Amino acid sequence: MPPRARLGLAGAVTVLVLAGCAADSDTDAPNPTASASSPAPSSENDSSSGHGHKHEMREAEGAPAPSVSMQVSEDPVSGWNVRLKVKEFAFTPERAGGKPRDAEGHAHLYVDDEKVARVYGSWYHLPASAVPEGEHTLSVRLSANDHSTWGIDGKPIADSATITGEGSDGSSASSDTDNDSEGDADVTAEISVSDGSVSPEPGRLEVEKGQRVRIEVTADTADTVHLHGYDIGESVGPKKPAVLTFTADQAGVFELETHDSGLLLTQVAVE
Repeated sequence: MPPRARLGLAGAVTVLVLAGCAADSDTDAPNPTASASSPAPSSENDSSSGHGHKHEMREAEGAPAPSVSMQVSEDPVSGWNVRLKVKEFAFTPERAGGKPRDAEGHAHLYVDDEKVARVYGSWYHLPASAVPEGEHTLSVRLSANDHSTWGIDGKPIADSATITGEGSDGSSASSDTDNDSEGDADVTAEISVSDGSVSPEPGRLEVEKGQRVRIEVTADTADTVHLHGYDIGESVGPKKPAVLTFTADQAGVFELETHDSGLLLTQVAVE
């Protein structure tokens, strides 16, 4: 039986180091003592699609206000390299899911109106499998620690670009529920969600391309577990664990999230 992969604190530290906790040299960092003085957020629906998320709008305070610009270039091998330049804003992945604080947080990346990733630093690689064939709008929005969307006068702090997908080269994977035994997997992980908390703390699951992966998620409330990029989704509930088994045939870093609660469960890094 293959060894079980554990997603502990060390994994979380790896994510923070790779993502970059602070903005790059193009970033004007805000006052680190800024407090959560923003008014109560208003509702904003990011998408009407089945994989969309509903994020509230939170009005940015202070002057000058945060801003973001996005540069997108095709990767020489596959997909796109996305660079975010922010001003008056700091990336704080270590506080993701926590209380909102002025001018800090992370970013959410969208293809058309569907959220495809959280971005915790200045660079992100968007895999080709995340973009359907044809022309699409790639957009980024700055988000607070609690995943609400930073806005100015009711409009998101955002930027966008147009990209053209060629369709997934190696079709999107599907969860193999008929063959989900632990003994058939090369890499396994178990994650639990209780009272809105994820255990172990979200980290990075390292996988070699071509390996079979089995991830079992248990939760105390009904939700849907979704692996972005591979587009695998399974329902989960108090008496129904979600078991995702798939072959890691696409390289990149892919986020596993809950849809209703918007919790990051882990990142699956395929090399």
